[in-house]
Amino acid sequence: MTVVAISREALLNQAFSLPPEWNGLRQVVRTRTVISQAHSFQWLGSFGNRGNGRYREELRQGLAAITRYLAAHQFPQARALLHIFGQYGTGAVLADLAGFAFVTRGKEYTALDHPLVQARLHLPPDQFQQRPESQIVRSLYDCPEIPVGPEGMLCRVVVATHPAGKKKSPVGVTRAGIVYELFFTNLPQRAFTASDVVELYLHRGAFEPVHAA
Repeated sequence: MTVVAISREALLNQAFSLPPEWNGLRQVVRTRTVISQAHSFQWLGSFGNRGNGRYREELRQGLAAITRYLAAHQFPQARALLHIFGQYGTGAVLADLAGFAFVTRGKEYTALDHPLVQARLHLPPDQFQQRPESQIVRSLYDCPEIPVGPEGMLCRVVVATHPAGKKKSPVGVTRAGIVYELFFTNLPQRAFTASDVVELYLHRGAFEPVHAA
């Protein structure tokens, strides 16, 4: 399977001088969407606009570049997996993915309140997951066919939970002392366990430095 990484990155532009009364410099930040082949680090494209950009428009441009890449190498779309991180994880974005397989972190936390998800969370977890560099042990709950966002985009949702620490968690949402993280995918359960999905997403550190270049 060909894994293609898509991310939103902040770019630090050249600083410019402010009027003398400000007595300093200001740095301007803009964002871009960058795409690479995850295994070879082959750069497939970079798409940006002013300020926060137009991330859905940039994503569609990126998908077109991925489609051309697959065609040039005679890879079927079914053999490609989009690893998406950054300003994504909503039902609207998932609807733009045009049938590609994907894994991303979810931002639509209203999915936690869906009756099917709530029912699943009251049962024992499917798996536990811990990375070697972390003390966090996540309990994983696999919830297939959950409508996400106002669009009701059906999606496989993996809920990862762990007890909240003393500091606010930088990811997820905290409820009653439990941190909830969402991972969205359309990978089949028969081939990818809940742990596989979370590990695929958290492996982002292997290619993030390339995107930050």
